[in-house]
Amino acid sequence: MAAPLRPFLFLTMPKSLATPAPDTTLAESRPANAQLPGAGLPRRLAALVYDGFLLFGLLVVPLFIFAAFKFSGIQALPNEAVTHELPPIAPKLFLQTYWVFVIAGFYTYFWRKNGQTLGMQAWRLRLDSADGGRPSWKQCGLRLLIGPLSLLIGLLGYWWMLIDREGRTWHDRASGTRIVLLPKQGKHRNYA
Repeated sequence: MAAPLRPFLFLTMPKSLATPAPDTTLAESRPANAQLPGAGLPRRLAALVYDGFLLFGLLVVPLFIFAAFKFSGIQALPNEAVTHELPPIAPKLFLQTYWVFVIAGFYTYFWRKNGQTLGMQAWRLRLDSADGGRPSWKQCGLRLLIGPLSLLIGLLGYWWMLIDREGRTWHDRASGTRIVLLPKQGKHRNYA
């Protein structure tokens, strides 16, 4: 004869078997934010260049597809005709708005998701808030506003990190964030 079903078996189990122990292996393997070194200027700029190639693809490839549909009905020009100006692909305001949204969306998505863009992952960098957690929406927005200024004024905002006591750039300071260098071995903690 089969044993009766015991739907409330967990009530009679010892507490150590009923509730699993918290997984501390990941927390123990990753040093605290304060112990991680700040990222140096060459790594930051290399990650920025890497992300620039990715952003170029995100900004330009959809425009090629849009242009292919827009200009598919235009007749070919005769060989002896000279074209001095091609018609615009889209209105200038639309293109500028599109570029701003793609760039802001790219950085904000990756910074909020796990603190790393794809270029930052390649160079083992991570963006943390001052307390070591995931950056807030406000912090990401401030970085997006001040970061381009740090670049456009002769990289002055980046050079600032060489004289800053904590090695932070203008946009790090303004947003209350910090870029840390992750260790080589093991997997890195993602934000919960």
